[in-house]
Amino acid sequence: MSRGGVFAVLLALGASGCVQQAVLENDVRTAQWKARTLATAADVSLAHAALSAQLVELEALHQRDPSDARVLGLLDRGYRLMAQGFVELRRVEALAAGDAARAEQELALRTNAESRARYYRMKLGATADDHANAGLASDFADPEAACARHDRAAYEAQLNLLLAKPEGAPEQRLERTLARKLAAGWLMPNVAARCNF
Repeated sequence: MSRGGVFAVLLALGASGCVQQAVLENDVRTAQWKARTLATAADVSLAHAALSAQLVELEALHQRDPSDARVLGLLDRGYRLMAQGFVELRRVEALAAGDAARAEQELALRTNAESRARYYRMKLGATADDHANAGLASDFADPEAACARHDRAAYEAQLNLLLAKPEGAPEQRLERTLARKLAAGWLMPNVAARCNF
């Protein structure tokens, strides 16, 4: 092959790499916009389906570039939202219905999603405690502590505060909706029974 032919091949390969990088960059930015849009959702069923699809897309982006911090952050937040929001809501609904077997299944799914979030958080370079006080987990820390102390008044007061908490920014709508649904569920007799008041 002539020098000109070799140069043409190298140029084509370089251009192909640039095109691939540009396509990846576009896909990551699209994923960021989808995450922002999802945060404004108020329909829990629609949001759950959207997050499930988004996590599959994010896993594929991670395969294409395992070091992209934006994708790692989206995976961490997405799996935490899945675990602490959607899966926990299904677990609470099962407890409220008296279905202990389904509640155990949901607990296993929550543990799995939290494990995946932790994995991506560690790849991001964050410590396990970096997000311990963020999002839905922090919203329910005080009611959980009141439950452990068997303090019914504090438990109910904290949950009622969550029910009354305003939405704030549109990007907080989904978390606030989930927090209110979870708080209402935690007040149900079969769920509160675990606190042994």
